[in-house]
Amino acid sequence: MPLEITEPTRLYTVNEASQVFGVSRVTLWKAIDRGKLPVLRYAKWVFIKEPDFQRWFANEYRADKVTRRGKRSKSRRQRK
Repeated sequence: MPLEITEPTRLYTVNEASQVFGVSRVTLWKAIDRGKLPVLRYAKWVFIKEPDFQRWFANEYRADKVTRRGKRSKSRRQRK
């Protein structure tokens, strides 16, 4: 069954959307799994429509709520 899109729109894979918009793949997958970010699924591929991403980003995404992983300000040894 072919993938039919009724109106022209730009589609991104999760990896592409992550790179283009600066949102982590984990955050995107969480939004997809929770049903907050609609996607098109075609075989093994998952596509995000640009207008859907923009809507989700404006209404649902909060950078202050994202858990960041990385270097801590002080290591445990330095605190002692």
